[in-house]
Amino acid sequence: MKRFTAAIFFGLTAAAPCFGWGDDGHKIVATIATAGLSEEAAKKLREILGDETVADAAVWADKMRSNAEYDWLKPLHYINVPRGAKSLDMNRDGADGLQIVSSINKYRDILKNPASTKEQQLLAVRLLFHFVGDIHQPFHVSYKEDLGGNKLTIQAFGHKSNMHKVWDSELIQRRLKDTKGGWAVMSADLRESITVPERKKWTTSADPAVWANESFGITRQLYSTAPTGKAGIDDVYYKQWLPTLNTCLEVGGVRLAALLNDALDPGAAKDTSTKDTKGTKGSKGSKNVTPTGSETAPGPVTPATSPTAPPAVSPSDDLVPA
Repeated sequence: MKRFTAAIFFGLTAAAPCFGWGDDGHKIVATIATAGLSEEAAKKLREILGDETVADAAVWADKMRSNAEYDWLKPLHYINVPRGAKSLDMNRDGADGLQIVSSINKYRDILKNPASTKEQQLLAVRLLFHFVGDIHQPFHVSYKEDLGGNKLTIQAFGHKSNMHKVWDSELIQRRLKDTKGGWAVMSADLRESITVPERKKWTTSADPAVWANESFGITRQLYSTAPTGKAGIDDVYYKQWLPTLNTCLEVGGVRLAALLNDALDPGAAKDTSTKDTKGTKGSKGSKNVTPTGSETAPGPVTPATSPTAPPAVSPSDDLVPA
C-alpha cells in the first residue's frame, strides 16, 4: 500500500434526519480540542460552561432535535452541494446563511464579541463544539436528494444501515471494539498521535468554507466507492477507511482548539495552534495505515465574497484510500 497526497477532507447533507458524528465522535473531537487550549482560553471556557461538561456541551445540539423550540437549528448542521459539482460555491450553496459554514462564522463572532451575554456565549460554545465536529464528518457537505447518504441503504457489519449512519457512528463503534476504555481512550490515542507539523498544516486556514470543501472531496470519494448490490460495509471497508476516520476526528479537534483559542485568548492563539499536546504520531499504530492509489481533490473555495476557488489546501497526506 502506498501513501499519496490528497487535498480533500470531510462532509454533510440535507434535512432533519441528518446527524453529525454520533455522541462518541462529538465527544472525541471536543476533548481533543480542549487539550489544545491555552490556559486563559481553558479558564474562560470553564466560566462559560459552568457545571456543564465538555462532553455534554458537544452533544447538546443533537439532544435538542426533539425539542420543537430548537427546530431553527436543524438546517445549520450541514450544507447542500448540487450533485455533479466538483467543489463548494458559497454564492450558489449559501442558502441565505442557513447552513453550517455561515453558522460557524456567526457563532465564532458571537463568542469573540466582549459585549455578548453569558447566555449568548454558552449557546455559541455549544454550537461551535458541535458544528466544527459536524463539518469534519463525511456526508455533511453532500446532496439534498438522498439526505447525505441517509437514503443510501446498505448492509453494515451484518445488519441493515445507510452510509450516513455508518460514518456517524458505526465505524467509530467498530473502532471502539478494539479500544479498551471507550471514547475517552480513543480520544487520547488520537490526540497523542498528532504532530506539531500536522497541527500547523491543519490550521493553515480558519475558513469553514475551506473545511467544508475539503469534506466534500471525501464525500465524493465515499459515493464513488460505496458498496453496491449485495456488497456491504465490513472489516475490509473499515480497515481501508480507518485512517480517514481517525484524521477527520483529529483535524476537527485541532481546528476547534484553534478557533476557541482565537475567540477566548487571541494573543495565545498562534502559539497553541502548533503546540504538541502529547506524544508522537504513530504511537497507537492504527492511523498510519497507508492507503493506495491517488486522487486529485478539488481546491477549497473562499466564502461568498469570492466564488472562485483558490489553490487547494492539503490538511493531510493520508486521508483517502483508492
